[in-house]
Amino acid sequence: MTPRFIVGPILTAMALGALLSRTVTAQVSGQVFEITPESARPTVGDTVTLRFRVRLDERDLLFDTIPAVVGALPPGVRVLSVEKLQRTPDRIFHGRAKIAFYRPGHKAIPTFGLPFMRAVKGVQRATLVSDSSYVDITPVLPAGSPALKDIREIETGRRLPLVPLGTVVLVVLALAAYRRLRRRRRAVTDPLRPAAPVPAPAPTAYTTALERLAAIELERWPMRNHVARHYESVVEVLRDYLETAEEIPARERTSGELIWTLPPHLSDDGLREQLAEHLAESDLVKFARARPAPAAAAAFLSQARTLLDLWHRARSSTQFDDAVR
Repeated sequence: MTPRFIVGPILTAMALGALLSRTVTAQVSGQVFEITPESARPTVGDTVTLRFRVRLDERDLLFDTIPAVVGALPPGVRVLSVEKLQRTPDRIFHGRAKIAFYRPGHKAIPTFGLPFMRAVKGVQRATLVSDSSYVDITPVLPAGSPALKDIREIETGRRLPLVPLGTVVLVVLALAAYRRLRRRRRAVTDPLRPAAPVPAPAPTAYTTALERLAAIELERWPMRNHVARHYESVVEVLRDYLETAEEIPARERTSGELIWTLPPHLSDDGLREQLAEHLAESDLVKFARARPAPAAAAAFLSQARTLLDLWHRARSSTQFDDAVR
């Protein structure tokens, strides 16, 4: 008979082995994820277009068709956009992405991943990662510093005749007194002109979104039994902000696609998870006909306003960093 203190560890090891077989995070047989840069020798700051080619096994099913960066981006690399993969008749998925490198040299292209499942092999959820690929980034300035040219001394022409110092001082004092008297006369004769009105600053995507949230709050739709309209309007404000400020076709994307379309500066520090929670809560109201209380609806709008403020700060910080570079 096997002792009890040996059976426990054996069962634990068997459970861990079964769990690891379901959460594979590497490529399995019959899969290819290739990345090919289209730009020959881009320079620092140029937009580099990447071409995706994905071949799956006939038993595989993708959870999402927009590749996402696996792990943290290397220093000096920024993802500009990622397109949705399109499937061709030969069962091959094709897509493109645009990135930029801000440091010269032989640079590795970030690793992208796609979540998939293969029920036949018991793989309930895994990640298909891309192959390694590199690109040579050419510096904008040539190596080394160019030599400075000699500066010739200014050749002096004919010397002016010497003028007594007292005469120069008298001329300077007379000119100063004349200018002072002229200013006084002009101040008396010219009436004060009203200052030109300062034009109001043009509305931005951020200020427009805040104004729309304030208008939704004044409507008090949850108190009037229009909870679904309240949630749908708040989510529309978030999607319109992403389209205007970040040039993301947010209205055309599903909730799952929109979450993985966010640029890096709107995905870090839990921002991606906050948007996912907002979209999931709105989908429950829209499709599952959930009816939260008015207090929960008001909190949903307040959280959306906080998310907008975090997006605005992250975008401003990214623009400042790009300007410094």
